[in-house]
Amino acid sequence: MSMFSFMKKEPELPPIDPTLVLAEAQECLKEKDFDSALEKFDLLCSLSVQSPLPLLSRATCRLQLKKYEGVLEDCEKVLMFLNSDIDGHEEESCTTVHSLALMRMAKAHKELGNLDSAKSSLMRKNAIEHKLGRNRVDDDGDEAAEDMVEKERQTAEEWKEKGNAEYRKENWTLALEFYKNGLGYDMYNAKLHSNTCMTLIKLRRWSQALKHAEQCIALEPDWVKGYYMKGMILSGESKIEQALVVLRQAAKMEPGNTQIKALLDEVESRVEYVESRLRRRKPAKDKEPEQPEQQKADDSGNDNDNERAVEDVDSDEEYCDDDGCRTPRKIKLKVTRADVINTAMELAAAAVGVAVVWWFVTQRD
Repeated sequence: MSMFSFMKKEPELPPIDPTLVLAEAQECLKEKDFDSALEKFDLLCSLSVQSPLPLLSRATCRLQLKKYEGVLEDCEKVLMFLNSDIDGHEEESCTTVHSLALMRMAKAHKELGNLDSAKSSLMRKNAIEHKLGRNRVDDDGDEAAEDMVEKERQTAEEWKEKGNAEYRKENWTLALEFYKNGLGYDMYNAKLHSNTCMTLIKLRRWSQALKHAEQCIALEPDWVKGYYMKGMILSGESKIEQALVVLRQAAKMEPGNTQIKALLDEVESRVEYVESRLRRRKPAKDKEPEQPEQQKADDSGNDNDNERAVEDVDSDEEYCDDDGCRTPRKIKLKVTRADVINTAMELAAAAVGVAVVWWFVTQRD
């Protein structure tokens, strides 16, 4: 192997732009080129997925290509994301991401011959839409949807109670699993989001906890706990200025809440500490420009006694700096132009002396 073989290394490929791949995939869908679209969505889903939409779009492609098992797999993953509204599927009576995923699952189960599973998925879809008061169907459908909603609400409450029991035992991981099971039945339960958020805070999984805190605020904007949890998460992430804004809003909502006041006081003290550190550093920076003026005075030749000024000679002496640390003092020397000239003349005289001695020695030989 050549010693310079590392120089022949091929350049790295540029990172994949998800927005560009998504645009190409959507173009393939418009042209009904589902095979090419599926390749694009496979590439998107291989990246770090932060949204359920690529999975949902891939499920749509797989449904068209009759890959029904893949449809169910993708839709199950979609249901693990927090639900959100979606446009453009009104003809299917679907206004949320979960509704559309359940509709895709119902069709896949039907094609696979799983009629009971298909009916269950369709009823869950109708229950979500009914809970939101959208796209109401006929009276029989309303009654079935109400029964489904009530049944799922009861199941979600059962999972919540199981999670609460484990939370009290400080079994955070198991409690989180039970709360998520409950959310699978009732995604719009603010208390389940709150409990899930608090468990994730205990596990210090800040980014996931923040999503549930924001969902809690969206579902119950007048409930102060969502704001309190969001402030706690932002404080845990050291985003103290953002935490301060949220906690002040929470304090206005419930001025007598001692937990909010305690956390707000803590965050305010952290902000004050940071600001005081910045104020102490600023004067030290303001003094630095004085040095060029002193140097200019030294270079002007106005040195009366041509003496070297030595400050703080005792370098072993320690003192406390602005940050409270004990550090040795530095020696500061002032060298005048006369000192430089005298030193140069001494060196020149020494060189001449050496040259004269050398000449006498060579002449004697």
